[in-house]
Amino acid sequence: MRRFAALGAMTIALLALTAGLALAANAPSATTGDASGLTDTQASLAGTVNPGGQLTSYAFQYGTTTAYGQQSALTSAGSGTADVPVRADLAGLTSGTTYHYRVIATNATGTTVGADRTFQTTGTAPPPPTAPSATTGGAVVNGASATLSGSVTPNGVDTSYYFEFGTTANYGQQTPPQGAGSGSGAVSVSGTLPGLAANTTYHYRLVAVGPNGAFAIGADSTFSTAVVASRLGLFGQTAFADQHGVGGVFVACIGSAACKGGLTLSRSGQTLGARPSFALASNDGGFVHVTLNDLGQRLLRQRGTMRVNATVVNALVRGQTITSTVTLVRYSTSGFKG
Repeated sequence: MRRFAALGAMTIALLALTAGLALAANAPSATTGDASGLTDTQASLAGTVNPGGQLTSYAFQYGTTTAYGQQSALTSAGSGTADVPVRADLAGLTSGTTYHYRVIATNATGTTVGADRTFQTTGTAPPPPTAPSATTGGAVVNGASATLSGSVTPNGVDTSYYFEFGTTANYGQQTPPQGAGSGSGAVSVSGTLPGLAANTTYHYRLVAVGPNGAFAIGADSTFSTAVVASRLGLFGQTAFADQHGVGGVFVACIGSAACKGGLTLSRSGQTLGARPSFALASNDGGFVHVTLNDLGQRLLRQRGTMRVNATVVNALVRGQTITSTVTLVRYSTSGFKG
């Protein structure tokens, strides 16, 4: 009985110890220490980590801003409950540069970061990356394409360029990048934009890109593509007029754009009727109606049919005027007697 009692007491003691250890398990603590051994490219960082009774790992985060961006390798700090001195040796740093750093510790319960601190490497900081310059030039429009121009000065660094373009100043499209060399003088550059929409204004600008993300943007500029106008044609040899003096002449719009124009009927230099404005769809045609004036109606009553000149003026193509002789036929005598 005494043996069992002793075993029971030992079990209870072990359970109590285990519970105590479980209660002692915490997230780690982390304290950022000093930086030492500073050279142009190296530094040694120190700190303190308390594992909180659980297996804990630590690292140092560092970078030129508080966003850090770089981290030393994760290293074990053990699983004790006492403070443990930790360190990391950094290499490949930039001379004359201020770095931010902090220690970070993590275990199964949580992660803790130490306070941000800074150090500066020795030596002289390198100059910022050399950026090229870009100047947006003009545009030469040829139908549905345009050639853009500009100049790029590489300023001694390997430089490429492209043109951004679009129907707004948000652009949205760009030409394929091309090389501008690495010289010190200005280089004339160009880019071709095919397949543009007619009668449209485009924004564009030149962009030059150097190494290490250095770039330059030229000023915004615009060009407009030409209005692609279709031609009008008169077809058929006969026109018609009804009892109200409304005549019809067959006109066609030839081309990929809609047409606008005016139509006049005349005889011996005298106007018999006019339609100041009409519109036709692209590659379409139909009878364009003209209401005869008093002279036109009177002559048609007297003659029944008569030859007249039909003249079409294209409102979208300067100088395009077509005149054809057609026979105007009165196809209804109702209202035209006399």
